[in-house]
Amino acid sequence: KDFESPEIFVLPNKYPAFVENPKLCSPRTFKVEGNFFRAKAALGGHDVIIVKKHDLDIFGFSHQTWAEMFTMTQQRYVYFRQECNVDYAMMIYNQGARAGASIYHPHAQLFASDIVPNQVLREMHGAETYFERNAACVFCDLVLHEKNFKDRIIYETDDFLAFTFYAARFPFEIWIFPKAHHSHFETVTKAHIIGLAEAFMDVVGKLGKTLKNPPFNLYLHDLPTTMGESKFYHWHAELTPRVATYGGYELGSGVGIDVVAPEIAAKYLLGG
Repeated sequence: KDFESPEIFVLPNKYPAFVENPKLCSPRTFKVEGNFFRAKAALGGHDVIIVKKHDLDIFGFSHQTWAEMFTMTQQRYVYFRQECNVDYAMMIYNQGARAGASIYHPHAQLFASDIVPNQVLREMHGAETYFERNAACVFCDLVLHEKNFKDRIIYETDDFLAFTFYAARFPFEIWIFPKAHHSHFETVTKAHIIGLAEAFMDVVGKLGKTLKNPPFNLYLHDLPTTMGESKFYHWHAELTPRVATYGGYELGSGVGIDVVAPEIAAKYLLGG
């Protein structure tokens, strides 16, 4: 299934991590290796969202390119979330070899799967616990806190806020939030897509200028397809520059050591 706009087109990945099979719904796990391990078919879908201009890198994306990429992502979310073997869809972009990019040509990817990723489950659990204790969305409260604190904000409009993350896993880690509470990315309006494109054009431009076009990963987090609009979860984007490498302690403990305080990172990105 090919989808196209003036600057973007979408193709199924030639080597998919998850395979589309609408005839196989909710398959059970099965035992392998003498019934010691359990396995499950890797069902869903895997798209490549391709920028048509070969020599354009993400630091030079125009507002139109960003807007079309997010619009196409939204359309593919809508498509995959109607499939019976998709519980979660996630758009990602790997910029640079150190961030996992294996092809030079600019492209994002969309992974649709019948599993909910562990990182998303942890976010959901923490957000739901916070809501039970405070009767409020932790992400909405985070946006309010960052607006009041101010020292980590690197971009703000009426609709979006971007800031260096307090408990960063990587130096210069940035989170981008819509100020309005919505749980699912596919419900975002065209006006918000335009605003999101403006936010990314600004934030990625700051990274490129100050860190000399660093490798980084970006991805979108929202709720699984099996859940409706929720008061406890707020979709958002996370951007993680790969300017530091995890060593044995970080990998063995799961504890990140951030060598640049997020307040200093924000000041640096703002030219301070």
